[in-house]
Amino acid sequence: MELIDTPNPNARKIIVDHDYEISIYINQDSSGVSGLAKNLLEINGVASVFTGPGFLTLTKEDSADWVTINTDILNKFDTI
Repeated sequence: MELIDTPNPNARKIIVDHDYEISIYINQDSSGVSGLAKNLLEINGVASVFTGPGFLTLTKEDSADWVTINTDILNKFDTI
């Protein structure tokens, strides 16, 4: 899974098919989150997930580092 740069330095996009409704903003306070978004939000430093057609956009916390988040994503999804 590769994180793709966006114009926002705190946001990166993942190209992935998903079953989420389009244009939904999901964060730690969202209820009923399951699947890929839930797994991504469990990664330290990921603040939110935005759903788009064929992609998800991750927003990180200001203090988080993309190198660490990317490594954690790769490690997490290697085990799924």
